[in-house]
Amino acid sequence: MCTADRYIFHLLTPVGGVNDLARADFQSLDEARAEAILVAQELLRRAASEGRNVSDYAIEICNEAGKTLSVVTFRQARQQS
Repeated sequence: MCTADRYIFHLLTPVGGVNDLARADFQSLDEARAEAILVAQELLRRAASEGRNVSDYAIEICNEAGKTLSVVTFRQARQQS
């Protein structure tokens, strides 16, 4: 049986980061990236409905030790919607 790994999402903004936007278990980094894209797309929709531009934001995906494994930009997420 495969065990899931814990991934931590940090929101990166032009003025700094927000630690621990979310923590979740995924079977792979690819699954974590797919979820980060969905989260970014949702945050883009919310911001657009409020008239805010968050296209310069990103989600950093880290392991439990705090090592950055991947970064999903909101621009990438918009392109995949």
